[in-house]
Amino acid sequence: MTKNTLMVSVCLTALVAGTVATGAAADDRPDLVVAVTKLTPHFDPMGANSNVNERVGENIVENLIRYDWKTGETVPGLATAWKMVDPTTLELTIRDGVACHDGTDFTAEDVEIMFGPQRYGTEDNQGPGYKIAQQFFNTIKAVTALDGNRIRIETYEPDALLINRLSGWMGQVPCADAYLAADGWDAWGQTVIGTGPYRIAENKPGEFHRFEAFGDYWGEPAPAASITYKVVPETAARIAGLISGEYDFITEIQPDQFKTIDDNPGTVIAGGPIRNIRIIVYDTRHPALQDPRVRRALNLAINRELLVEAVFGGKTDVPNGMQVPAFGDIYLEDFQGATYDPDAARALLDAAGYDGTEISYRYLKDYYTGEVSTAQILEQMWGEVGLNVKLELKENWGQIEEDDVAEGRGIVNWSSTVYFNDPIGHSHRIFGPTGFFQVHGFWDGSAFNAAADSGLFSTDLETRRTAFREMLDIFEAEAPGTYLHVLPMYYGKKESIAWESSGTGLMDFRAGALAFE
Repeated sequence: MTKNTLMVSVCLTALVAGTVATGAAADDRPDLVVAVTKLTPHFDPMGANSNVNERVGENIVENLIRYDWKTGETVPGLATAWKMVDPTTLELTIRDGVACHDGTDFTAEDVEIMFGPQRYGTEDNQGPGYKIAQQFFNTIKAVTALDGNRIRIETYEPDALLINRLSGWMGQVPCADAYLAADGWDAWGQTVIGTGPYRIAENKPGEFHRFEAFGDYWGEPAPAASITYKVVPETAARIAGLISGEYDFITEIQPDQFKTIDDNPGTVIAGGPIRNIRIIVYDTRHPALQDPRVRRALNLAINRELLVEAVFGGKTDVPNGMQVPAFGDIYLEDFQGATYDPDAARALLDAAGYDGTEISYRYLKDYYTGEVSTAQILEQMWGEVGLNVKLELKENWGQIEEDDVAEGRGIVNWSSTVYFNDPIGHSHRIFGPTGFFQVHGFWDGSAFNAAADSGLFSTDLETRRTAFREMLDIFEAEAPGTYLHVLPMYYGKKESIAWESSGTGLMDFRAGALAFE
């Protein structure tokens, strides 16, 4: 962050914008067009924790420490070096010569401000991003710039996952000058200024947004001159556009559409399972869902293997509990996850005295790959054991998740991304005390929280594993929801473009991830 007057900042922004536009027009890099179902409503990670924001995020805003999805290692990003100076203090050296998209310099002061109360803050002094980001950074006590290129991060207690937090989703650090000059949080979300290889050039909410290559990027130049993400809700229209050459990439493709794309000369399928578990969640305030036996019956009635075969042609996996192998040493390979037992489901419904009360299931039109067909299959499976579930197709997330529409809400769709490879960044983040579902009253997770507090945050592995096993047991017994499968993300693309999925929600279009023949 450099000290500029507003007038100087505006002039620099105009100058940089003109330079980038000229450069993009002058070079021979291609312009990419990506057809998507939805766009992010807010480009700041702390403004929208969603798959559609993660899809674009690191192309425009960057982490201090970068997670290399190809190797699984952490590598320098906006910081070139870091060290723990004591159990609760991390010091980082900020890279010299990093330019923001508005022409200002990125320094340690940017980091202090963007983790400070102006944007994030603390429980006692919250910024507008705190509500979303607290589940990622609630161990951070203070972030202080020591000088122009050194930053100190202090935690309340030893945090073995601090590097993972900083290198994962939500750890991206935008530029402070532009943030402070923005006309409020919502306006900032449409015009976020970062340091990445692409910058936001044009944004028409609900229709498209366009990124341009940033000419003063500190690293390897962006492979594409521009990227346009265009909303094309209908799958058939996305596929037709890919085959005609109008689109370079299309998202949310299901296995039953693979043949059409693969059989067409010049187009292929890319992608696969990512580090994300597709889940459904129950609002336990619904009259029919207050009894955990009814919720367990819902879970027992689901034939997950059949669901995966029907929707994805068997091309993804069913997890054994709310966990993934990427957790490493804390992963409980022997844990017995959910089973398919319709007779047990019927017995639980009888014991609970379930009287056929209607249970609403609210969902969107394929926000998640196969969301509509999944909902229809689940409704049928539940009906076979005597559950009366009514499908309610909604137009937007507000009609599903907002507190003022809670009345009558029964079942909702969600996904649980592994933002860093530990239960703290996954199951605890989603269902713990600062996760969406406890904060918004979907369930009382007191026992789940107590199990986590008994050892999940310890530095001793066996203590952590014991606590995590208890958490998984409580999740199965209380059944605030359930897992369906590992979420796959399949894309159609032009065969002439060299690109592979990151294994996350990010469509990585940076150097090293994207190339052209």
